[in-house]
Amino acid sequence: MKQCRVSKGSPSVSPFLLLLAAAAAVMACNQREKTALDPHATLRDDLGSLVSLSPPPRRVISLAPSITETLFALGADSLVAGVTDYCDFPPEAKKRPSVGGLTSPSFEQIASLNPDLILMSVAGNSRADHDKLVELGFRVFVTNPSNVEGVFTSIRNIGILTRTTGNADTLIAVMQREQNRLKEEAQERPARDVLMLLSLKPIIAVGGDTFLQEILSLANSRNLAANAPTSYPLFSREHVLGLQPEVILVMDDAVESEGDFQKAFPEWKDLDAMRNNRVVLLESNLVSRPGPRIMLGLRQIVTALR
Repeated sequence: MKQCRVSKGSPSVSPFLLLLAAAAAVMACNQREKTALDPHATLRDDLGSLVSLSPPPRRVISLAPSITETLFALGADSLVAGVTDYCDFPPEAKKRPSVGGLTSPSFEQIASLNPDLILMSVAGNSRADHDKLVELGFRVFVTNPSNVEGVFTSIRNIGILTRTTGNADTLIAVMQREQNRLKEEAQERPARDVLMLLSLKPIIAVGGDTFLQEILSLANSRNLAANAPTSYPLFSREHVLGLQPEVILVMDDAVESEGDFQKAFPEWKDLDAMRNNRVVLLESNLVSRPGPRIMLGLRQIVTALR
């Protein structure tokens, strides 16, 4: 089984990492913007709620890893007062007070941190928690990217909320440039029939109308589960055999080794992907988090499909 990971010690450096480093140098020179805003100015979130932009937040709680990564990438890390147990990047994020899990945050801990803005998602967080936080009087903004353009919008909105719009524009430009480069690279080879698996017990694949479907499309692949009736279909072992994928992409939190994979599914030994050693282990945090590192995830997939 191939393991497609971003190497931290390799002498070969991704052009995207070089661009990010250059962007970081530019952003480090920027101060938080002090643009005067209409005290009644609002921003519409992905639930359709109008959220006040004033006063500028000083203490922000992030309830999703992708949001935490965005705050740090925009240079708004000094505002981060709390995160979830799953916010593990950058490493500095793990030093911030935790408010619990994605679906079970501690309202007592949140209140004790005295936030003036709470950022949350839809896929990871619950509507009930959102409604409770609003009921308690907190300013809550929901971001729910469902495609790559949605990731750019999320970054831009967080930049507006935290007064780091210049940094947001810089980061988005770098990401768009890398997206175009990787898409062009992927188009240089034939499209491949791919099955992306999020889980093996049970077998859950990535279907159509999903964020990851767009990533697979950008990587010039044909998602064999794209026409499934649900976004994340549950497949039988026999169904996977019938699909005959050329490449199987598996999240690294679903399987640890090739031996484990083969042991779990011995009947898959005749799949094209198995016979040609094209079962690829992806770093799930890069691929599945709709945040600043998603282009590193796309790079993993483009590399895997060469």
